[in-house]
Amino acid sequence: MSLEYGFLAAFRILSTVFVQNGYVHPDEFFQTTEIITGDVFGVVHDRSWEFNKDAPVRSIGLLYVIFGMPLYIAKWIFKLYKIPWNPFLLMFVFRLVTCAVSFITDYSLYKICKILKLKSNRYLLLLSSSYVIIVFSTKTLTNSLELALVSLLLWKVVDSMSVSDKVIAAENEIRNKYAYCTSITDKVVMSRKLRLLPSHHFSHCLEIGTILAVGTFNRPTFLLFAVTPIFYWVSRGFSKNIDHFVKIFNVRFIVLFLCTLPGIFVFILIDSFYYEHITENKASLVITPLNFIKYNIKPSNLAEHGTHFRMTHAIINIPLLFNVLTLLFLGRLQFKSLIKIVLNHHYHLLPNVYEVNTLMMANVIIPLFLLSIFPHQEPRFLLPLLLPIVFSTSKYFSSHYIKHLKCILPIWCFSNIIGFIFYGYLHQAGVTPMISHLFQDIKHASHTYIIHSHTYSIPIGLLMVPQLNQSLLYTNQRHIKVYDLGSSLDPDELYDTVMDISKHITSKEELTVYFALSGPLIKKFESGDTVAEPLWRGLGVITSHL
Repeated sequence: MSLEYGFLAAFRILSTVFVQNGYVHPDEFFQTTEIITGDVFGVVHDRSWEFNKDAPVRSIGLLYVIFGMPLYIAKWIFKLYKIPWNPFLLMFVFRLVTCAVSFITDYSLYKICKILKLKSNRYLLLLSSSYVIIVFSTKTLTNSLELALVSLLLWKVVDSMSVSDKVIAAENEIRNKYAYCTSITDKVVMSRKLRLLPSHHFSHCLEIGTILAVGTFNRPTFLLFAVTPIFYWVSRGFSKNIDHFVKIFNVRFIVLFLCTLPGIFVFILIDSFYYEHITENKASLVITPLNFIKYNIKPSNLAEHGTHFRMTHAIINIPLLFNVLTLLFLGRLQFKSLIKIVLNHHYHLLPNVYEVNTLMMANVIIPLFLLSIFPHQEPRFLLPLLLPIVFSTSKYFSSHYIKHLKCILPIWCFSNIIGFIFYGYLHQAGVTPMISHLFQDIKHASHTYIIHSHTYSIPIGLLMVPQLNQSLLYTNQRHIKVYDLGSSLDPDELYDTVMDISKHITSKEELTVYFALSGPLIKKFESGDTVAEPLWRGLGVITSHL
């Protein structure tokens, strides 16, 4: 490991765990940590519609393995040493876990380079200097887990391809020697060597099957990223005998499917018990990926989350995430050369389809095309493209290319610094500090209400307010609720919200309302005709700057 890579790896750990306040997307809390925090600590939390018991679209199994187990361990340690919990420590545990998971991508890339006998330093430096790995992949997003799983899959497939190439090369060499053998003894020796060759047809089959099951139950979109590597796995060692090829292809596919079934069965059982579809009185199975697909194939459902132009991924999201690598990747495709070869019928000059370089490039193009079919397109959906696009373009960062293309390195560094600062420190960066402030402020409050506008949803699980205990209705318990005004600054709507809150409170002295608003809009709000101002004073409202 080079000194430069060590520095970037240390920087990723320190910046993620101790510094970053950037809030990339609500799903980094509401699809992962908010659910686990609520379950482990029994605190008030926002359980999104995706985890409803009737038809859940999110599996719980991997979340408990990645986030639940470390949280249980930390809970035991903190209890042992009497360390009180707070939002920072809670996020510390989660961020430490996701930061560790992000290094799976680094290790997978390192192993791929080692298999191909490439010097890994340049590849790892390019990967670790991307703000995508420093910011996005260290957030508690299911997309971050998807990136790690796609990287693992590519490593295992590349290793399988390498094993097959070696075995087939050795097999061909032995067969050629056998053809030239004149004595029976030599032929027997060659036949023995042929039988001693290791089997390569089902290399890493169980590992790949397990990765497929885990990836699918994490995010069913994993299948779109897996289709290319899986095709390469089942078709490696291509034979000119088409009948033999089809037979091997089908057998490998069936065996791989069988190796995927145990993982699928485990996740189905876990989900079915968790969502209470298997109880003493009833027994039915929950298949969350199937529910996910059913939900997302309906355009009306996707429209609720926002629809985008079909080329958004290709034109906006890829350049946003990978900046100069996007142009370098397009140059790597060599469209002009390919067209010239096809027009001149020089097909023998076409690149080998079954090379790792082709696999990596195909694993950018094909998932991008498949994801672009769906009208809801967010940049985070493309995180799993990081490893293949880095592998495909790293040659342009060699000393030879940098000498001729002097602008590449400065553009790469500058773009990633901007991305790191914006998403790591500026984007919705007031939400988590506000939560830490509220945690201290509401410790002894009986009724807390938070109204927020122009901010992402507030993960109230971090405030660690115990859930109401129905058996202790006559004892003092803390109440907390969050109201989201979306992008509204209408004083009348704010007034109506507070009036709605006051209806449920018997004593107004108990009522405290916090109004959280994005910092740049606070002056606009204060200068407006706030018809509800007398009510604010009576209820003790606090306005929080984000």
